[in-house]
Amino acid sequence: MTSLLARGNRRDIPSRPGSDRARALLAVALRPTGGAVAIICVLVVATLVSSNSDLAGAAGAVAASWLALHQVSLTIADGPLGVMPLLPTALLVWAVSRGCARAVTRETDLREASRVVAAAVAGPFAATLVALAVIADAAAVTPLETPNAFLALASVGVIHLGAACVGVAWVVGRSECVRLGAPDWVPEVVRPAARAAGLLFAAGAAATAVSLMQSWSEVGELMDGDFGFVGVLGQVVLSVLYLPNVAVGAAAVLVGGAAQVGGTSISLFEVVPGPVPPVPVLGGIPAEMVGGAWPVLLVAPVVVGALLGRDCGRSRLPMQETAYLVASAAAGVGVLAALLGFLAGGNVGSFGYVGVVPGVFGLITFAWLVVPGLVVGALVARRNRIKSDTRRTGSAEGAAAKDGAPADGDDPVFEVKRLERPAVRYRAAAEPEPEPESEPAQAGTTSDPAPRTETAETTAETTSQSLSETAAETDSVEETETPSIVDDDLPNGPAPRGD
Repeated sequence: MTSLLARGNRRDIPSRPGSDRARALLAVALRPTGGAVAIICVLVVATLVSSNSDLAGAAGAVAASWLALHQVSLTIADGPLGVMPLLPTALLVWAVSRGCARAVTRETDLREASRVVAAAVAGPFAATLVALAVIADAAAVTPLETPNAFLALASVGVIHLGAACVGVAWVVGRSECVRLGAPDWVPEVVRPAARAAGLLFAAGAAATAVSLMQSWSEVGELMDGDFGFVGVLGQVVLSVLYLPNVAVGAAAVLVGGAAQVGGTSISLFEVVPGPVPPVPVLGGIPAEMVGGAWPVLLVAPVVVGALLGRDCGRSRLPMQETAYLVASAAAGVGVLAALLGFLAGGNVGSFGYVGVVPGVFGLITFAWLVVPGLVVGALVARRNRIKSDTRRTGSAEGAAAKDGAPADGDDPVFEVKRLERPAVRYRAAAEPEPEPESEPAQAGTTSDPAPRTETAETTAETTSQSLSETAAETDSVEETETPSIVDDDLPNGPAPRGD
């Protein structure tokens, strides 16, 4: 019984902070990697089983899929495959960023944050080394060449390092900027830049969807054939996975650049037709210029730049700092565009290069965003400054009026205050004094009344009357000492008289 009670008390003992920190680091290192490997295993086995293929090459397919998830170029049957779908990579980046953001708080210091980032990179590094070893071992069974180990590790490290830094900076970035004494506009760069990047690539996705709807017959021709249900489903899934790649190319075209898809080159000013890889999502690429209104689509990056300037101007920063904010946000979007252009492109077998020129895409994006962004940001910042000055002036005038002192440059304001009615007590009118008695007539006159005889009752009456007369005189003296008030002089008119 005693041992059971002691065991129960041990359960109540809280875990040590060191064990909690180690558990959190292990979750950051293993959870996204383990989840991705598990999903890849399920998809590979399901694909092999549905296509009645042998499971002997399942291990090599899983390892190759792990590398493809990190945009590592592969060589299959002497054919290079350098264009990997961006959608799975984007989901992996989101998962890693979210896990790292949960592992830190706003009070986390840089040392602890660096441990979280290192854990987020260490787990994928170990999985990549295992995948490279599996591919080297399965090369005798599958037509898959072992990729360059250094490039594979570099690609995995860059993707996970960037995702981890984004997740950690999203939580502790503002507090660290304050602690390091960075300018006020530095923490405000992330939100407008992310919003502008999202709008730009959303415009590219919308252009891709419109192009697919207009070329639906060509898309249907690419899906026709003796593929069966599994083949058609595989083509649909492959097109969905490659949809972000096509959206990146469409965004590059919208900003005035060019996208190359095999032998086809497309821009807002010229279309050079050529062979295209047989993927349904590429069926929406136009084969020729239809009409001359395509350059009107350049309005899209101008609108995105104006919205970027509006968001930066709403930060209520001074004019110069607003300009720094707009330029930094536009530069961030340009760097992101160049990075996505690099990841979304590559060689596809005999079709050649598919993608955009990353450097040109980034520079054009920065130019289209910074120019309208600076103009609109300056206008919004100036309007906010005028409003704040007006509000400050109004508050100063209100404070001056409240204190009774006139504001600078204004005429003195005279305030008429309402006088309070003084409390006046009205007394009843004093009783009239009795007339003095006439002197007694001379003796022997017949007209005079008979002489009165004084009794005790008459004496008491006389005494009380004299006392009341004395009190009345005293009250009249007190009333004469109080200053008289005229009813017409009162603010609210004559006061009601007492009964």
